[in-house]
Amino acid sequence: MNGIQSRGWKILGLGCLAWLLWVSVGGAAPLDLSDPTPRWVEVRFEISPHDAPGRLDEVWGAARRAYLEADPAAQRVRIRIPGAELESQLRSTGTDPIRGTFSEFIWTLDAETGHVLKAELTGRVRENFRLGIFKSSTVVDIRVEMTTHSPAGYRPANLILGQMTHPFCLGAADGKDCTPVEPMPFDRGRGYVNAVGSLRAVTALARIRTFSPLGEVVFSESDSDPEESMASGRSSHDAVCSAPISGSCRPDLRGESS
Repeated sequence: MNGIQSRGWKILGLGCLAWLLWVSVGGAAPLDLSDPTPRWVEVRFEISPHDAPGRLDEVWGAARRAYLEADPAAQRVRIRIPGAELESQLRSTGTDPIRGTFSEFIWTLDAETGHVLKAELTGRVRENFRLGIFKSSTVVDIRVEMTTHSPAGYRPANLILGQMTHPFCLGAADGKDCTPVEPMPFDRGRGYVNAVGSLRAVTALARIRTFSPLGEVVFSESDSDPEESMASGRSSHDAVCSAPISGSCRPDLRGESS
């Protein structure tokens, strides 16, 4: 009986957590893509399970900061998620990013259609693996490229160095074993968007291209004072600085992840 009660409380707790995450996403005002004012905004990532990378719109992570810049003449909006914010997001899902190695996660959207023209990042993570009875770890260089203009999907899971991966594919036209994931341009009513694409991972032992789970997000306006959001009063450029792209910060490449 105690075991049943324990499982019941655990299920209830997970249900409450999911409800709170849903409320936190639903309570923020959707991003106004037509407002060209440079400003801090918020982004939340959907957290898909490892065995279902194409699952959509269920469990959402905490709000992360991002900076919006617009080019009205070109009808483009660029949203820059600082590398440090992305590293925090990855740590919250059990990934081990190497501190200071992540670029900004830059989203470029068409202000009129809401399509994601490109969403890109680079960085390094540490992965543990097993070879027979031996356990070890390796540094993995990753590059993510996504859009809402092109189809994408994933194939059945493979185990590479003990890690579950879902090979990238080009949607329904790329074979029966390719599970398509529908790209969705920016929804002005929710701030929701689902960009699809690939994650390229390179180590000393392997090179792989998998489906990227980082393209499903909700962008919203930030309630915080933009000036207070600036880190220690720095400029917006410095506050979102990520060394691998801007060169104005020094990345920590010594392998420390915390």
